[in-house]
Amino acid sequence: MIYFIYGNQNIRIKSQTKAIVKKDLPETDEMNYVRFDGNLTVVQECLDEACSLPLGYDFKVVILENCYFLSKERVKNKIESDQDYDALVKYIENPNPQCDLILTLASGEIDTKHKVYKALEANNATIIPIKEPTAQEWNEVVKKYCAEKLGVKIDYDAIKELTLRTNGDYGLLSNSGKKLALYTDHITLQDVVLMVARPLEDNSFQMFNYLLNGQNSKAIGLYRDLKVSNTNPITLTGMLANQFRLLDQVFYLASQKYTVDDTAKELGIKPIRVTIMSKFYRKIKPQRIREILEELFIVDKNIKSGQVDRDYAFELFLINFRID
Repeated sequence: MIYFIYGNQNIRIKSQTKAIVKKDLPETDEMNYVRFDGNLTVVQECLDEACSLPLGYDFKVVILENCYFLSKERVKNKIESDQDYDALVKYIENPNPQCDLILTLASGEIDTKHKVYKALEANNATIIPIKEPTAQEWNEVVKKYCAEKLGVKIDYDAIKELTLRTNGDYGLLSNSGKKLALYTDHITLQDVVLMVARPLEDNSFQMFNYLLNGQNSKAIGLYRDLKVSNTNPITLTGMLANQFRLLDQVFYLASQKYTVDDTAKELGIKPIRVTIMSKFYRKIKPQRIREILEELFIVDKNIKSGQVDRDYAFELFLINFRID
């Protein structure tokens, strides 16, 4: 069979892949189980392995990870000019019955117009999207993980805070949970605040504040800190755009004589956030906000089209940012 597993949760992609392999191969070795990195290996090399006989076995599994070519984001890759996607399409149409081919991609944004994806759909490949958990589901996951996987006690308010700070990210929960378990066998709210970083949305709001206060160097420093945890600049671009859209809406409602509480209710945010944004009323004009949104749109478009390096493009936006 042919599988395509994708989603933002890389740890769950690996878990799903492992389950498929375990189902078909009780025991694995280099003769019946082969993994390739799609960022470094052309698809035809992977296909050569998938078409070869599994020596000493009746069945084999071939995995091609990081299938960047199926991502909606246009990522520059030095092997792209050597890729033979037509060969992959032909294999999908007529796969080796003695081999499972598993394609994976750590992204929730898929290029559904790519010929390979169309072939997967047309030939009944098993496509497995890794869905994001709801807030309630995630709260239960955190509670269960601490009790069953870590074997530690955790206070109710600590569960709530850990839920907020890990924000549906299984990898972050695993790393944060292990760190907390090494620190204590009874996790309190203070432990979570001390040991686990704030969620990305909070950091994007902090970056937004830095920019509007003319602290570009601090915004750049925060971005470089976030890069250590592999934060995608496309994600930050979208988050910053949302902050500026919200600022535009707060300004508009203020001009319509809305109170802080009425504005918060209308926009579905906390009153304190309205109060913070209202402080910028005399610092930046609505027209400039719309110009910034256009600049962020161009950054996003250029990154996704592969015209510029994504880190360079986002950092250049932070360097050149101005409020007038």
